[in-house]
Amino acid sequence: MVKIDVIIPSFRLTAETLLPILNLTRPVDAQIKFYLIADNPAVIPSPSITRLVDNKTIFLTINKVNQGASATRNIGIESGQGDWILFLDDDIEVLPDLLIVYANAIQQYPNEIGFIGVVNLPPATTPFANAINANRSMDMFTIAKKKASFGWGVTANFMISRKAIGEIRFSEIYPKAGGGEDVEFFIRVRALNNFKDYKCLSDATVTHPWWGDGRPDFKRFYRYGKGASLLTKRNTLYRGYDFLNTIETIFVSAIVFLLFLFIDFKSGHWVLFLYFIALTLVLEYLICLIIVLRRNKSFSPLTALYVMFLRSSNDTGVLLKNISRLRIVGLGERFHFHESAKKSNFVLNTNKIIKLIIYLLAISYAIYKL
Repeated sequence: MVKIDVIIPSFRLTAETLLPILNLTRPVDAQIKFYLIADNPAVIPSPSITRLVDNKTIFLTINKVNQGASATRNIGIESGQGDWILFLDDDIEVLPDLLIVYANAIQQYPNEIGFIGVVNLPPATTPFANAINANRSMDMFTIAKKKASFGWGVTANFMISRKAIGEIRFSEIYPKAGGGEDVEFFIRVRALNNFKDYKCLSDATVTHPWWGDGRPDFKRFYRYGKGASLLTKRNTLYRGYDFLNTIETIFVSAIVFLLFLFIDFKSGHWVLFLYFIALTLVLEYLICLIIVLRRNKSFSPLTALYVMFLRSSNDTGVLLKNISRLRIVGLGERFHFHESAKKSNFVLNTNKIIKLIIYLLAISYAIYKL
């Protein structure tokens, strides 16, 4: 008999999305248990939810204090004993046969360490949602549509073998609201199992709503950046170096600008660094315009601006997290979000070549003026 524990961390306990999950069709010859963990001590569960809680197949735990996404998932892992664990978000839309798809996959591929499901996003109807698509910020949500197997996935829809995870748990060092902890969990489980990839299931689909109905929200991507900084430091097998991004370039330029401002103020050379910073921002925006035009097949100055802010908020999160830990070596450091360890450093593309040529011209002009 297939034994599956479904772990659903939740802050809101929204009945509208949770009830369809708790009422998913149970596969024949399968034991399904739901572990709903509320990470909000002040939450008041809806009667429609509490009626389903029987402490036999559906369990509800309310954390006494807010512990964060990692700790809450770990509570779910420890609560159950099923051979397989299915991680789901609390705000997704599900199809009734989701558990049947996973149960069939277990029967067909019993030796897999886990299965990556598909997390679809609704059609983008706002400039910010279009920017997320153009920036490919959520490409991992649908990786199971594009690959047969992969090295990690997202906890909105992911099944993993309890035997495969052993004693590995989600690290609580990451941002409480989430950001990087899922990647580390999956790649460490993968390493524990001879770097075997997870099998992708294109039929195991859910739909995740746009956060805030697609309204601009850069805090989430800033948080992801902080998580990426921790990932790079803690998982060196996936670490590499690249040219400085725009935020790092501005940071270094600002330091040099301040030095010239205080040491050589009268010469006026410090003005050149202000020009260089302005050039960097203009260049970044022009490249974002090209990205939107190429990927979304549309010319949208506002979407390009959002793409620029998305990239900058993520990169700022990485930079400030490194600075807070005095990790100067973090400049140019990158975590490679893919299944294989190591990727060639300084991989060039059209955008990088354009920026590099313009930077070299600008630096040459500055040296000439000095």
